[in-house]
Amino acid sequence: MSESEAALSDLLERLGSKQRSEQRRACDEATQRLQKDPEFQWVLRDLLRDGSRLARFATAFVLFPFERPGMRLLPALLDALDLEEGDIRWQATHMLATLGRMQGEVLPVLLHECRHAESAVRRRMSLYAVRELAPERTETAEALMGALSDGDAEVRRAALTCFAKLIEPDRSVLDRVLEIARDPADLRMARIATVVLPDLVGHHPEALGEVEALVSDLTRSDDASLARAAQTAAHRIEPGSAHGA
Repeated sequence: MSESEAALSDLLERLGSKQRSEQRRACDEATQRLQKDPEFQWVLRDLLRDGSRLARFATAFVLFPFERPGMRLLPALLDALDLEEGDIRWQATHMLATLGRMQGEVLPVLLHECRHAESAVRRRMSLYAVRELAPERTETAEALMGALSDGDAEVRRAALTCFAKLIEPDRSVLDRVLEIARDPADLRMARIATVVLPDLVGHHPEALGEVEALVSDLTRSDDASLARAAQTAAHRIEPGSAHGA
């Protein structure tokens, strides 16, 4: 093996490194090499197809800005959603949202992942990706509503937090969040729901009185964290606030 071949082999191996700092350096080197030699893309595309999940994500990361991102990047990004490194998961999430704005086929795939991915982490991260990609779509609200019945608690909590970012949530969304906020059986979900209520009631001012009454009741909760969440929510929906005006 020549020196140049050995250097290339080493670079490709480091793209799949479990050491995040080493992988980042390899991504920088691969980007520089790609800028100098566009033919290097064909080597990267082979790795994108056949490498480890870590290497495939790193390759997608390098190729993403090189040309208009295409659907060939989708499998690697989806597979990165349940990798161990949290920052990789979030990078993949944002890249999927960006890819989805360019490629209409991405949203249906993500919606399927929200419901049917075997990994709970992958379902959860898919919810975040859909929230970023299409907060105005009814399909997004439906996916979030469905995820409230997911068997994994973290998925349910993620879905509930995502409601705050919806552009035009239906009244049924607000009613479901009110129901969760009233339920003492799951205090953690109740706290999240209370935090989300001011964002939703801004879209449904006819429900302001109902929301204010519930939040007022919750400020007297025996659970200190829920009471604090309710106090914060009450402040956010006061007349003159962003959602109470």
